[in-house]
Amino acid sequence: MNRILCIALFVIISHTLLAQKNLTPSKVQEDFKIFENILKQGHPALHEYITETALDSVFSATKDSLTDGTSDISLFKKMQKVTDLIKDGHLMLFAPNTLNTTQYYFPLILKIIQAEFYADTDDFGIPVGSKIVQINGLSTSHILETLKKYAPTDGYNLTRKYRDIELKFGLFYMYEYGVQKEYTITYIEPEGDEKTITIPAESFVNAKHRNINRNSYFSNYHQQKDKVAFFSRHINTKEPFVYYKENYKTAVLVVNSFGMDIRTFKARLTQLFKEINKKKIKHLVIDIRQNNGGFRPNSVHLFSFVTNKHFKQRNKAFVSSLKVPEKEYVTRVYNEKEFLRDKFYNHPKYDGWELDFDDLEMMMVPVKNRFHGKIYVLAGGTTFSAGSAFALLAKDDPDMLLVGEETGGGYYSHTGQFPVYYELPNSKIIMVMSMEKITHYVKDKTVPKGSGVPPNREVQLTVEDLIKGKDSQLDYILRLIKG
Repeated sequence: MNRILCIALFVIISHTLLAQKNLTPSKVQEDFKIFENILKQGHPALHEYITETALDSVFSATKDSLTDGTSDISLFKKMQKVTDLIKDGHLMLFAPNTLNTTQYYFPLILKIIQAEFYADTDDFGIPVGSKIVQINGLSTSHILETLKKYAPTDGYNLTRKYRDIELKFGLFYMYEYGVQKEYTITYIEPEGDEKTITIPAESFVNAKHRNINRNSYFSNYHQQKDKVAFFSRHINTKEPFVYYKENYKTAVLVVNSFGMDIRTFKARLTQLFKEINKKKIKHLVIDIRQNNGGFRPNSVHLFSFVTNKHFKQRNKAFVSSLKVPEKEYVTRVYNEKEFLRDKFYNHPKYDGWELDFDDLEMMMVPVKNRFHGKIYVLAGGTTFSAGSAFALLAKDDPDMLLVGEETGGGYYSHTGQFPVYYELPNSKIIMVMSMEKITHYVKDKTVPKGSGVPPNREVQLTVEDLIKGKDSQLDYILRLIKG
């Protein structure tokens, strides 16, 4: 549900004027106190990964550090350190509009593989697959550590952080190190030669356009020379679509989002599965590697087209408050009475309110015209929220195979359902907090706490795959099918 807003905010933030604003100590303290109150009064899983005592200590130390001359951006960075400790992928902060990279954006398009940065396009004379080892005198391993706090994720999961950092590297780098007019980059080419080059910063628009050319989007694998058309069709589209591997009697259903209107989404699925079944397809690959979430009923509808049994998704839902905290600073919220009071009021618990049933469970049955062949699901670090919930359904089903990397969404639980959007009055920092904690139904309880959904078969992109533009994860499934 949050994906469209996040993308819009990312674009807006990247087009405003650089002019950090210094705030008086009283204004800084006021914003931080509002931030603290919102979390303490409304967050449903505040101490899932950090004790109350430890978090209070962090709040106290941070308040003590907010002295004269604290800028809005400095406050934003300190708040990011706090939210990173809470480890909630739906708890998001967006910098105030005093930051801009319109003219001075980091120019390279990067891919993270095994916690290392590699060039993902063939630009500036740096070959695809070159390892980036230093930027402006700092090691990229150090830079990666400093940027992790800007990429929220569920628990200790790193795959979502890496996917988020590689997509928004220029933005996060600017948050941490300020705007630079040029970048001195040391890199090691695939053949092993180490080189250093100084590249001027470029406009955000140019960097955004070149992002389309990523080798890791696999246009070469699909033999598509028009990368703009491929990006629009395969990566940027929110509508489910299907393509076929006729030699394997296989259909690949790409579902990049569950954010479509629920009735429209179900109608589209009905149409696609009618076409797939008419072709007598034996194997179906569902690709949700780019699926950052959306409306949960859409994930339920999709699973009902591919399962042969009743299924279960949740054990319980919990809220710590029936009222939205600090409502004076709310800029957007859904129907508070319907989502909080009407839903939870009659289910009190000692520390909040809890439902021990799933209000969508009646939908969790196979549809009449479902697919009857073998199902494979492709997932990765970008797979989040409702996308990750679908991956967990596949993980729990012994008749399906989940392939790829650990999802960005939590395995045992996540927050969501009821997002509240705030703007802090002095710094204008934007904050998004979801007020409902959902505990998932899981079969394998040996998975470590704080993990995303682990695949049945882990297949990682390698540097060689990146250089060739090879979709090794899909290839793995096709080799299984071929036998």
